[in-house]
Amino acid sequence: MLSYGVGRKTANYTTISRPGVSIVARLLVATSLTGTLFMPIAAFAQSQLEPTTQMAQAVIDASALGDRRFQFDIGAQALSGALMAYSRTSGIDVVFDGSLPEGVMSTALSAEMTAASALNLILSGSGLSWVAVNATTVSIIRSDTMLEQETVTVPVTVTSSQRDVGYNGAPDWVYNTPGSTTVIGREEINRVSARRAGDIFEQVTGVESYGNEQIPGLAVNVRGQQDHGRVNMNIDGARQNYNQSGHGVTSYAYVDTALLAEVTVEKTDLSGVGGTGASAGIVTMRTLDTDDILDPDETWGGKVNVSRGTNRYEFVGDTSVGARFTPKFDMAAAISRKVIGDYIGGTNNPELYEKAADGAVKLADDGNEAYTYQRQTSGLIKANMKFNEDFETKLGYVGFTGSFAKASDEDSTYNDYNDVETHTLTVKNNWNPSSELIDAKANLWWNRTENNQYRPPRSTTKAYETMYRMDSIGLDASNSSMFFPEGKSLENTTVTLDYGVEGFRDKAKTQSETFGNEANGSSYELEGSTPSGQRDVYGAFSKGTFNWNDIFEISGGLRYDRYHVYGDSYYCELNTSGSINTCKTGGTPLSIDLEDQKLAPSAKLAVMPIDGLQLYGTYRESMRAPSIMESLIKGSHVAGIGIPFYANPNLQAEDSTTTEIGANFSFDDVAIQGDRFRAKLARYHTSIDDYVVMGQVFQPTKNCTIPSIPATCSLRTAQAFVNLTDPVTIDGTEMELSYDAQTFFVGGSIAIADTDLIGAYNPRIYPTDDANSTSALGTVANLQAVYTLPKRKYTLNGGVRLFDQKLLLGANATFVYPDKNISQFTSGTTDIGTFYRYRTYDVYGSYDVNSNVRLGVSVNNLTDEAYMTAGYVPAPGRTVIFSMSGNF
Repeated sequence: MLSYGVGRKTANYTTISRPGVSIVARLLVATSLTGTLFMPIAAFAQSQLEPTTQMAQAVIDASALGDRRFQFDIGAQALSGALMAYSRTSGIDVVFDGSLPEGVMSTALSAEMTAASALNLILSGSGLSWVAVNATTVSIIRSDTMLEQETVTVPVTVTSSQRDVGYNGAPDWVYNTPGSTTVIGREEINRVSARRAGDIFEQVTGVESYGNEQIPGLAVNVRGQQDHGRVNMNIDGARQNYNQSGHGVTSYAYVDTALLAEVTVEKTDLSGVGGTGASAGIVTMRTLDTDDILDPDETWGGKVNVSRGTNRYEFVGDTSVGARFTPKFDMAAAISRKVIGDYIGGTNNPELYEKAADGAVKLADDGNEAYTYQRQTSGLIKANMKFNEDFETKLGYVGFTGSFAKASDEDSTYNDYNDVETHTLTVKNNWNPSSELIDAKANLWWNRTENNQYRPPRSTTKAYETMYRMDSIGLDASNSSMFFPEGKSLENTTVTLDYGVEGFRDKAKTQSETFGNEANGSSYELEGSTPSGQRDVYGAFSKGTFNWNDIFEISGGLRYDRYHVYGDSYYCELNTSGSINTCKTGGTPLSIDLEDQKLAPSAKLAVMPIDGLQLYGTYRESMRAPSIMESLIKGSHVAGIGIPFYANPNLQAEDSTTTEIGANFSFDDVAIQGDRFRAKLARYHTSIDDYVVMGQVFQPTKNCTIPSIPATCSLRTAQAFVNLTDPVTIDGTEMELSYDAQTFFVGGSIAIADTDLIGAYNPRIYPTDDANSTSALGTVANLQAVYTLPKRKYTLNGGVRLFDQKLLLGANATFVYPDKNISQFTSGTTDIGTFYRYRTYDVYGSYDVNSNVRLGVSVNNLTDEAYMTAGYVPAPGRTVIFSMSGNF
């Protein structure tokens, strides 16, 4: 039993749910024979289960359920189980007052009949009856209650989150929230059979997971922005701020999808917890907890998933267990193992991309897939404690270890071997007494990501052993207060104030040593490119929201953010004869101390002209603090390439402005009884000032040829992170929709994006005499590693549910028309790779052998398409995966 405060009343709820079913028991607050009812606002339902609420008087009329006939196959069992099976088959939500009688069995049912007739048989002999609330909801009541009252008060109806039919399994609250929010549900995560974590984002609108296919880490691109904290990637609220330099993506979060309960991608609202220091979005990866493992009426149990497939998909398996020791204490634990070998890429569409510099064509299969193996072990443990009805504490640990190799060139000639481990600790507190003024949360978290890398000796360099480590610690505290203005014109009006503080500290440490032959190689090369240092980012925020009758909503927010990045750096020359500031001897010391602050406003307006349609417009400003790597980079490129890295003492934070307009659609019973239509449409524009990117800059000393009369001198070049003087603009349109009629479903998305990156910047970060320089630096041709969204991307997904929805058959397709990416694909200074378009098709299916065992199969990349996303490694070719999951 859970007690909570809503509105001006307190209500008690008992909730029972199963996949595909909604059964909610409500102890009525107040009722009378005249039908008067004090109905509390379903705040608890909204925050916990993303509800659909209804308030009406029931109609004692079986014909309200219609005359459609269903094939029922429900064995004699406890009433709760029978009603769940009934709801799953008929699509009718079931609610009841009080509690179901214990020990009462339902009548077995195996026939084709109407929903009303089936319910009559199930309840026969139980002492219970039912009334129809509407065409899709019935209320279970005791027979004596029906005799006493001419009308029956309808309890709050909560649709279980496992019945969510939105795009990618999104719950209904997504379509009632003004803005672009995407949720990937547990069912969708399991369906994907991810080889790497980024695979679960393939169908998410306006989101890509760019990165080397050989790296099991997750690098999320939200609306054309990624790396260095632009996207807040977090596990249970703990930010994953790890950075490591290399060819391509620098920011990775390491997580096993087997441990994920759901993933939420917030693209619009950065006004609250998680928004400090971010500019593009917040990706929250919530891991499994007790309620994700156990059914509400279970005290202990668990789940097992195993899968195996072709194309070196060797073994993926996980086990999770949960136990409710008392109503106030429960625990959960899970462990996962993944063993995957070097896959083979696709064979169709062999021209993957064209190098803009020389027009050479890259073929699909020339060794790039080597070193795509993965060995991962992950686990978690959670403990939840309710000290009383008002205060709850949740403790959590999530760990990841992985071994993998990575090639640093297009031909897989130069490789390194990595052992990564990540540890995340969270402490979450929630105080929610029976007061509209207090719903307080205070959270503390710590994360460490460490990579121990071995780089073998090569013909020109020694071997390296390097330890990369990032420790991050953070906290946040927030509260939400609700007010109910008085006055006739303000009926059904609420005013909500949300406010709080948050902050985090990143501490990076890199240690490298060289050993082996007498070839080139120095530890400063790797220690400098991923530098040690510290960054503090913190802020405060507040937002007020005025809501009138769920028809009109307006909100305004203000957040204050500040950052401080500091550490030791230097600038140097590469072994120039006679120079005293060579990189090997430590160069010229340079102390970096960068800080700034910003007051960023946000605003939102939403209207609901008719039920099921919500129109909105939003505005926000953000500041993205430079990362430790961007601020303190030093040393030079490994292996004696001859490119020094310079810290930029004048580096500025990014300032971005985003505007968005959109619409949410949520309609039920559109074409047939029980169907559901959900859709989101958004148009956004982002402008980023002082965009930070790596570019070529001048060194402060010249390279002179002597003797010469006069001396011939030219300026050397280095690489540094610089601010673009021209704003980067990103315009995009997103649409996603889903239609679910229970026996069949269909959905899809469209994403169109246009990124304008002019690329002008000042290449003189130190005082430089350029009298004899003819170099034309400071343009787009001198930038590296900027990843943009595809120009166009379309997805389709659909399928059928047969045999009482035990058999699921589905397919999805993806069509990508890329834009240009500034990345690592050519050996010259102009790194613009033009990707070829591609299309992929997947088919999948599952069968519920019984309530505890499910068998599944999927065929990914059915046509064996050869394609790349943003790395120089082709994606996997056709892969068949068999899976089995069970409950115990």
